[in-house]
Amino acid sequence: MKRTIFALFIATVLLSSACVIAVQDPDSRGKFWPKGTFRKNLDLKPGGAVSLENGDGDIEIYGWKDDKINISAEGSQEAPRSAGIYFIGSRSSPPDVNIKGTGNSVRIRTRGNGYENQGEVVHYFLQVPHSVNLDSIRNGRGRITVSDIYGRALLDADEGEVKINNYSGSLDVRLGSGSVEAEVLDFRPQDSVRIKVESGDIILRLEPDVAAQIIAEAPAGDILSELELGQPLPAQKVSAKLGNGQASIELTALRGDIRLRKVEKTP
Repeated sequence: MKRTIFALFIATVLLSSACVIAVQDPDSRGKFWPKGTFRKNLDLKPGGAVSLENGDGDIEIYGWKDDKINISAEGSQEAPRSAGIYFIGSRSSPPDVNIKGTGNSVRIRTRGNGYENQGEVVHYFLQVPHSVNLDSIRNGRGRITVSDIYGRALLDADEGEVKINNYSGSLDVRLGSGSVEAEVLDFRPQDSVRIKVESGDIILRLEPDVAAQIIAEAPAGDILSELELGQPLPAQKVSAKLGNGQASIELTALRGDIRLRKVEKTP
């Protein structure tokens, strides 16, 4: 009898320390349970390097005036696809994030630890010095946003949207499925912009006086431009020289359209 009472006591403690949810609504598919948030600040000199390796989730990177990097990672868990009772006492725990920093560089990586992390997505919000090199930003599914930064950047994602605003420097974007919209300003002769999308559209915003050699291909779509390229449009392949053509721009949308648009300089 004492053993039975003790067993019931242990079971009660376990149940009270865990959250039990009965999932019966088929509409819960594709929805997410919120989890905890990871936060960290590190010194990062202007011109330093940042790399981030993530699974699924959104990544937002903004430039700021401080010589630091502010890292915020918020996790969420995909709701189970089948009805049942689930013990999710750890749902409020922050995502498992590995960080290595030296003052000149910061490496960030999302780590999973087995079955309980299946279906987890992690959303990152980073604040970095305006002058920074995004050596490798790797994502699975989700949005990538970069704003108010100059340096160089490599962005690589399987699926989602990539949006870049008020950016200056060399840029390399590789996207499987989705769309890319980028604003690149203040081209230097040594700068190069390469954007490739397997399935989806590209919009590139450039200043009217940009000096660059442009090569663009959209074999299954159209290329249109607000900049004068010196050839009939729409087209599926374009090669044009703007100004002295010292910088280079290569755009490829294998199954999508390409749009070149003007950005007017603010006084």
